[in-house]
Amino acid sequence: MSDVFLVDVHAHLQDEKLFSECSELVARASESGVQRIINAGTCVETSLQAIDIARQYPGCSALVGVHPHDASGADAETENRLRELAKLPEVVGIGEIGLDFHYNFSPPEIQTAVFKALWLLAAELDMPAVIHVREAFDDFFAAIKELPRPPKVMLHCFSGDIEIARKAADLGFHFSIGGALTFTKSDMTRAVFKFLPDNVIHLETDCPYLAPQPKRGKRNEPAWLALTFEHLCKLRGTDCEDMRRKLHNNAITFFGSRLS
Repeated sequence: MSDVFLVDVHAHLQDEKLFSECSELVARASESGVQRIINAGTCVETSLQAIDIARQYPGCSALVGVHPHDASGADAETENRLRELAKLPEVVGIGEIGLDFHYNFSPPEIQTAVFKALWLLAAELDMPAVIHVREAFDDFFAAIKELPRPPKVMLHCFSGDIEIARKAADLGFHFSIGGALTFTKSDMTRAVFKFLPDNVIHLETDCPYLAPQPKRGKRNEPAWLALTFEHLCKLRGTDCEDMRRKLHNNAITFFGSRLS
């Protein structure tokens, strides 16, 4: 195994579209140079599944959290359950958590309450937090303004403009992007990921969603992170080996020694 490898910082191998082929997906990812995969939880059940995958595959790690779509399903025991799961060695952070006002599958006020509770949990446990924000950046910044902050924060699948990126970068946040970077109409996203400094950028697939060009419309998988990586190198005018080293170091620095 190479000492310098790509990390898919946000995947969902526990998704029903992928889980039955987990072994093959992990193997293909490794062959493509993606030797670490972090699977994000969206509720207690999927967090447990992410942990189980990490126990079975040494190259995988887990995040535990409640996606804003699933916030209505959280109850009084959810936070306590996630607190215990977060202490397991397979878990590298709290996520994904956040706000999504595009679909509002959960009411905004419930999303906000659950998000704040889990943001505070990450701060309490001194663990990285991985955040989902869609059409809710003003509310996100307002929600965290007076709260203690987790030691590290990543805005996953970042969809904001340069001004939002600058505001988040000034707070020390990190940013991850996947296949959307390659989409024909993603000029704003490309501008953001050309603007950001090297040391806050990460790559993800968010599989099975958001497959990059030329795979768009197909079921995404971690091996295809290599396609987004090539696009990022061209966008930033960076030598691929140099960019690989930087991304590797960013992931290890962000998630720490728990990133197996």
